[in-house]
Amino acid sequence: MLFAFMPGPGDMVIIAVVAVLLFGKNLPQVARQAGRALSELKKGMSGLQSELNSAIYSNEPLGTSRQSSYSAYREEDETDEPTAPKFEPPPAEPGVRVS
Repeated sequence: MLFAFMPGPGDMVIIAVVAVLLFGKNLPQVARQAGRALSELKKGMSGLQSELNSAIYSNEPLGTSRQSSYSAYREEDETDEPTAPKFEPPPAEPGVRVS
């Protein structure tokens, strides 16, 4: 099923002609940059996959590390003082002019 979306030899020739028309002399540089970008993408995906696998297959009981960091965060929040000013009602009732 995957091969249904793969370009054939004729499609590859058309893609090559369009690339030469678009980039001309800069085609080697563009291809080099595309290769570097693809390798960086692969490195990033493998790093993400290894982090995901280590999270899934770790030997820690569920929720122990997250729970401890969450409780430490909550303790910090509870000790902070509120920074918003307190509400003070106006000295006169609305609609009454003070002269």
